[in-house]
This record gives sequence, structure tokens and C-alpha cells, in this order.
Amino acid sequence: MPAKVLQGIDRDVYQIIRKLEDEHDQKNQASNKDGGKSPRFTVSGVYDIVKRSNSSLARLKKRPLESSIERVLRLRKEERKEFDEEASLDEAPPTSPKRKERDYFVMNKHISKSWDLPRNTRTASPETSAPEAPAPESTATNGNVSGADVATATTPTVEREPNGESRAKRRRFERPKEDRSPPTGVSLHDLGGMDDAIKILAESVTFPMRFSELCLKNDLEATRGVLLHGPPGCGKTMLANAYAASLGIAFIPVSAPSLIAGLSGESERKIRSLYEEAQSLAPCLIFIDEIDAIMGKRENASREMEKRIVAQMLTCMDDSSPQKLGGKLVVTMAATNRPDSIDPALRRAGRFNREISLGIPNEAARESILRKMLHNSKVSPDIDYKLLAKRTPGFVGADLKDVVSVAKNEMARATMSELAQTEPVEMDLDPEYQISPGLRLHLAIMLAGDEAVSEEKFVLTMEHMLEAIGKVQPSAKREGFTTIPDTTWAHIGALHDVRNQLMLSIVKPIQNPERFASKGLEAPSGVLLWGPPGCGKTLLAKAVANESKANFISVKGPELLNRYVGESERSVRQVFSRARASAPCILFFDELDALVPRRDGNGPEYSARLVNQLLTELDGMGSRLGVYVIGATNRPDIIDPAILRPGRLGTNIFVDLPDATGRVDILKTRMRRLLPSYTDYHILEAVARDPRCNGFSGADLDNLHVAAGQAAVERADVRGPDVITPEDWEVALTKIKPSVSDSHSSKFRELKELGWE
Repeated sequence: MPAKVLQGIDRDVYQIIRKLEDEHDQKNQASNKDGGKSPRFTVSGVYDIVKRSNSSLARLKKRPLESSIERVLRLRKEERKEFDEEASLDEAPPTSPKRKERDYFVMNKHISKSWDLPRNTRTASPETSAPEAPAPESTATNGNVSGADVATATTPTVEREPNGESRAKRRRFERPKEDRSPPTGVSLHDLGGMDDAIKILAESVTFPMRFSELCLKNDLEATRGVLLHGPPGCGKTMLANAYAASLGIAFIPVSAPSLIAGLSGESERKIRSLYEEAQSLAPCLIFIDEIDAIMGKRENASREMEKRIVAQMLTCMDDSSPQKLGGKLVVTMAATNRPDSIDPALRRAGRFNREISLGIPNEAARESILRKMLHNSKVSPDIDYKLLAKRTPGFVGADLKDVVSVAKNEMARATMSELAQTEPVEMDLDPEYQISPGLRLHLAIMLAGDEAVSEEKFVLTMEHMLEAIGKVQPSAKREGFTTIPDTTWAHIGALHDVRNQLMLSIVKPIQNPERFASKGLEAPSGVLLWGPPGCGKTLLAKAVANESKANFISVKGPELLNRYVGESERSVRQVFSRARASAPCILFFDELDALVPRRDGNGPEYSARLVNQLLTELDGMGSRLGVYVIGATNRPDIIDPAILRPGRLGTNIFVDLPDATGRVDILKTRMRRLLPSYTDYHILEAVARDPRCNGFSGADLDNLHVAAGQAAVERADVRGPDVITPEDWEVALTKIKPSVSDSHSSKFRELKELGWE
């Protein structure tokens, strides 16, 4: 830190310390002591002097003032060291005739330095400094130098600025070069479930980079940019690092916010410097993480600086073409979880040519990820990777890593608990003193020998993994997704015809897409479940998602409504964007009638815009491949007809009230699921076929069971037995009435007769 660039507090402190050094030298000369010995000042000593002598600095807080004093003392120590080195060089004895010329030159150099000094405080006292200042000049002019003059001339002097500050020597400052070598410790072999992404990178980047001259001669356009997008934690950054390590070329990782600077033009300069360095290292791979932070859409930019940054990025990517670099490639990889917020000019051909979507992994991908993560860990033979993959729907790579970490902690915790129970803890305490469990565990760990904890105990088991899955919340659920529900076909009674239609429309196309594609059935179909309330429409959608093992997003119709212009449409786009990112995915719209009512001109304007946006998404303008839409409503007559045409929600399935046989099946299914010990199924058949149950929906039968259970508890408090008896069912039948009236159910049957199936 040269003295001439000192600013603020450091400059004032520097002047005070220089004054103290001069006073110290004057005292030494007055007492005939060695004046060349440098004074030793401490931070605390200088701080006390400053507090007493300088009122402006005395008002500062202690910590910043002490930091400034420490910096200046360190600077003065470096300056004195430099001057001492020069003095030792000057005082060295001559070894050749040429050496005399150098000594003469050095002496004159020191004499010329003294001309710039306003006063010579090193060689004389204040009273005699003015008359003695011209002495070196006359001595040098006459050429006769006495011993005293030589001593005075060769004494280390400080080169000063006109304001009294020491003049620092010019040094060439070179910033240490950053390491641009490929990453280590990660490989493509460590990645699971990313085979499709690696294949795209191999075709678009690896081949042009490996055979760059061949591609240039044959005019094969190489990829300049690859955009990785997907939900947080899906492995975008890890894929970029592993791919760079496999290529073995120069790698420049950059965090997008680090390119932002406060000064005007500084951000653009950083981007230019980044690409200039990459071009000098070509072939090179640049990775920009969270690129949406600096490359947002320019029409939404609030400041001109944001627009200039995007424009500078466009220019730099255009200048990095292989033709301009002699066939060498500079490839830009970027990662984001908001691809729609990036400026469209960056996503055109010639810039980010390829976009790779890393969505939520499916069951096969999750199994592969778990196998990779546990490859180097000790696991028990009972680990079932397929079952673990089925139990982790909606989990991304970061979530699965958290599961493994929690499982290992559970394994260690179990080992420590065993240690606390088996390891004796002896203490000289009162016999009645009870050691707390936490203290016992601590003492047991401290007193245990190495043989008490063996490596054989640190083995992951299936129990550890299943327990860890229950403790980890998937990031997809935090982001607004509803993961695969636990509802299965075993939870649903009756509705066999509806189940078969859903299997053919959604489940089988997801499980065996090749069979349907071979028959020209590539576009996913949409299904509308309609019927009286409480008949199991939502339950059916959950069971379909569980059976197909696809990701599941549940949307309540009113959730997307917003009074602000454009917000409702944006919510619809975001929902479909999330569904495409996690394909295959089932998108379930509950209470669809609230979202897409008829556009008859009497409704609000935002409602018509929302219907238009949903129609656009259902038409596949945003590539609906792998997204299956299920809608549920009990008001099909008010839904806009455009939603119901083939290609959108073209398959309409009527979910009617169950008949007597269906009611028996529903009651038995419920009792088997909730009360496995119940065996009086003949009583259930009699209850379900009772005429008072006519018109009961599935929700009514659930309510009937609840009423019977409450009656059993109330009766058992007075007299036993404490089980559900026919008497309790009879009490429940007298209380529960059908929730769907006859007139309401007849309207649904009329709609069915009019062609609503």
C-alpha cells in the first residue's frame, strides 16, 4: 500500500507516525545515540498518542482507528526495510574499478534526493537544518568529499513528496493467475439418471471439440452455448463440473452475480475480460451459474445497465465463433431454474443452441442415482433400490443425497445408543444421583475404547433408508408440487369401469409409450371426471398417479385466479412449465368449473383471458409431450365447450353414485384398509344394501362408518363390547342422510343422456 495512495484515516495516521519517527531521530542525535536504529511503535502506544494529540481522530471508534494504525505501521516497516537494503548496497566495499563509478553514482543519487527535501530532519537538528542543507551540493560540486560528508551522504534518507509524504517506489503489481484447470474429484461416472443429457452434450459439444478441424472444413456448425434448466437440486452444476472434468480442457466457472459491479461500464468490462481470457485459453468451457440473475428480459429491465449487460453478452458470444478463433471452440454452459425469464435473444441459434431440461427424475432415474450414491458405502444385502425409488417420488438428486446423509446419521445414532446401553459408566457420585441420558451417552462415548466401535456396525440397512425417507421433505413439494400420493387402487371400491378407462387413457401410455407410439398415438389425452360430489373423482386421480408412478401436480381451480392483469395467465403458464420439466407428469385440476367457465360475454374479462391461456397450453403450443391433464368437476354444464373438444379434455368419464353392489365394495374396502381386524363383512353387506343407503355417495359411506364408530365408543362407555356391532350401524343409519338429493342426481343423469360421456 504505497503512501501516495493513502486516503482518509490512513493518510492522517501516516503523518502522525512520520512525525513521531522524526522526533525520535532528533532525540537520538541530540543525545549522540545511534540515529540509524528504527523506532519501535506499538498499536496501543500510537493509539494513546493519537487520542491525546488529534481531536478529529480521537472521535473515531477504537477498532477502525487501531486497524488504520496497524496498516500504517506495517507500511512503514516495509519502507524502512527497502531503505536499509539500499543503504547496505551503497556501503558495500568496491571490488573493481567499475565499482568506484557505481559508488560515485549512488552517492550522487542520494545527494540529488536531498534536493527534493523541504527540510533534512534525518541529518541535523531543527536549528541547524536550514544552513546545512546546501552543504552536500557544494561538496558534490568541488568533488572533495570528507569522511563526515560521506557518512552523511550515505545515510538512508526518505524520498518525499512535496506534501511531506514519502514517495513510494514504483512496483509492478501482478495479480496471481487463477487456476483454470478442469475440476477434479467428480466424474460422469458419478452421475445417475442423466444419460439423455450426456448424450446431447456428446453430440453437440464433445464431437465438434474433438474433431474441430474436420467440422470447420466441412462447415459443420458447432454448438456455442448449452442452457441447463430444471428445478433446484436436480444436478445442473454437478453435470457441468463432471462434463468439464471429462473433457480435460480449460474450465472457467463463474457465478452470475459476481459479474455485477456498481460502477457504470464495469459489469460489461468483466464480461469482456471473461471471454478474452476464454479465447486465449481456447478450447475452453465457460460455466455461468444462475444466469437468469443477470440476463433477464430487456423489456422488463428497470435500469439501462441491465440492458447493456445483456447486449454485451450477446456480442461476446457472437465473437466466440470457431471461424474467428481458427477452429478452436469456446463453449458457454449456463444453468438456471427459470428459463422463461432469460432474454429471448440469448436462446436463439448461434448462442445457446441447445437447451437441456433436467426435470424431476423418474423412478428408474432415482434408482440409478441411489446406486451411484451408495456405490462406495457399506450397505446390507437387504437394500432394495427399486423399492427405495418407489418410495421417493418427487425427490431430486439433492433430496436423495440428503436421504443418504440422514440414513447414515441414523446408523451412527443407533450405534451410539447401543454404546450408551452396554458401556459401563463409573462415577464417584451419590448412589441416589440419576445420570441423565444425554450425559450418560457423552460419558459412554468418551470412555469407550476403539474396540467398542467396529466398522462392521457402520452398515446401512433398509430400515435406516426407509426411516430417512420419512424425515426428508422433497424439494418438489416445497416448490409447489404435490408428489405421488399414497392412494392406490386398493383404496377405491367399485368404479371398475371408470378404472379401466383411466388405465387406457393415462396409465398404460405412461408405462408403455412405445406401444401407443407404434399406432400413431403420441399426443397425450386429457380426461374430464364429472359427476355428483363425493363420488371419488379426486381419489381416482390420486390412484392414477400412484399406479403410473408419474409425477403429480394438483391444482385447485381458484388458486390460479388473481385480480391483477396478467397474473392468472402467468400462473397457468408456470404450472404447465413445471409439468413439462417433470414429465411424465399428471396435472390434476380440481374444481375445473371455477377456472374455465363459459365465455358468454357476461363474465369478467380476466376469466376469458384465463380460458384462452389454458386453451393455448392444452393445444400443445408449449409442447405438451408427457403431460397428462385430468380435470374434475361437479358442474360440467358451466365449463366452456372449447375445453371439451378432442385434443384437449376430449375423454369425458361420468362418475355416478354407486349402486348396492358398489356400496358393499366401498364399505368392505374401507374397513379392510382402516380396520384389518374387522371380520363381520356379512354385516357390512346388509348395511350397504339397506334401502336407507340408496343415493349414498362414497363420501356418505365414509361418514356412515365414522358415525358407527362414534356410536360404538359411546355405547362401550356404558356397556361392552368395545367393537362396532350391528346396533351401532343401525344408530348410524338413522343419523346419516344422503348428501346428494334426488333432484341433483337426476340432473347428472339427464346430462349423461344428452351425450356427456
